[in-house]
Amino acid sequence: MKLYHNPMSSCSQKVRLVLAEKKLPYESEILDLQKGAQFSEEYLRLNPNALVPTLIDDGATFIESTLINEYLDDQYPEQRLCPETPEQRYRMRLFCRVLDDLVHPACAVLTYAIGARPGLLALSADERDALLEKIPDPVRRASRRTVIEHGPDCEIFQNSLSTYLHIMDQAEQHLCDNEFICGKTVSLADFALLPYVLRLEQLAMDRAIENRVRLSRWFDVMKARESFTTAIQNLLPEKAVAGFKAAGEAALRGVTIT
Repeated sequence: MKLYHNPMSSCSQKVRLVLAEKKLPYESEILDLQKGAQFSEEYLRLNPNALVPTLIDDGATFIESTLINEYLDDQYPEQRLCPETPEQRYRMRLFCRVLDDLVHPACAVLTYAIGARPGLLALSADERDALLEKIPDPVRRASRRTVIEHGPDCEIFQNSLSTYLHIMDQAEQHLCDNEFICGKTVSLADFALLPYVLRLEQLAMDRAIENRVRLSRWFDVMKARESFTTAIQNLLPEKAVAGFKAAGEAALRGVTIT
């Protein structure tokens, strides 16, 4: 098994969490996204979307983190991470779809408008344009350009932040009666959500977690798991995390985070 990934990538973290939870060994291939390694011809043959992660297992190629995690749970069922009942599995998949459709695009906006922006602005205009032009999806390319140029001041940032926090409210509601998102046991939904809550912390938006008591408690429980230490904590580059935090503290002065 081989995983192409990046330590700071939320989707990569989702898959690494499941691999760690299931204690599945894999060969690690880290891609430097800031330098555009995801746009190499070799990698594009594996993943034409130029996104991470990509998993190779027994010669087969798998892309899209949510689908990779479902594959891993089907292929390696010794420790099941899908709920037992059909209704619970439906709710898990629905929640994961909301994360994919709404939270992930919003996370990309927040991340590039704050955390990744200083490093990209340090590049020359030509270098920055060259990287942006390699993004296959024109909508994603235009959004990325806007947030890099304008940061938190652009309308797309405000809309993305609102969407992000709305879904955190939904997570808070899911945790009203249970310790985990889809019931009394941990599931793929928890590992899908965890990187996005972590990103709030990394971007100095801790208040968005603290203001949601159940989500905050859940976050502490998830960070205490061995899989979090293995899959995320041990791989996070300290310099990048510190840079994200400092950028968040500077960029969000005067911005109300509820």
